[in-house]
Amino acid sequence: MLEAEGVIVKIGQEGVFVETSRVPACGSCSSKEGCGTSTLSQLLGSKSSSFKVLNPIGAALGERVVIGMEEAALLKSSVLVYLVPLAFLMAGAILGGWLAPAHLKDAYAIGGVLVGLVLGFVALKWISASAGENRQFQPVILRRVFPQNVVKFAGGRER
Repeated sequence: MLEAEGVIVKIGQEGVFVETSRVPACGSCSSKEGCGTSTLSQLLGSKSSSFKVLNPIGAALGERVVIGMEEAALLKSSVLVYLVPLAFLMAGAILGGWLAPAHLKDAYAIGGVLVGLVLGFVALKWISASAGENRQFQPVILRRVFPQNVVKFAGGRER
């Protein structure tokens, strides 16, 4: 299970939204000076993202939580994101070249690539909309995160 920490920023009828911040793992890497990923992450900075998540533990607004998602679901999603547009692109190029007159094969193939790519993204949008209702592909709140150095006594004082 892949996990990330975040804060609940919105609770509405459409669900619970958790905001997480992207943190690069470059701090623990020994080759961060010569790495393009480190340079790119410094350039882009750490931005936050908001996700709709399932809330089986009943966490409240403002709580810090750990969200998780199965690795298999993330792998399936990644494969779909890359392969669906690529498959439509290739099919468009092949079909465009096959349907073209001999002297315009390249132009038709390029047109087929463009049409195939657009259709691939439309198909991906349709697939993601239908998969979005599947609980397997939705992140879920696993547990609350509590401050570690706070101890509450019966009198209400913190130490």
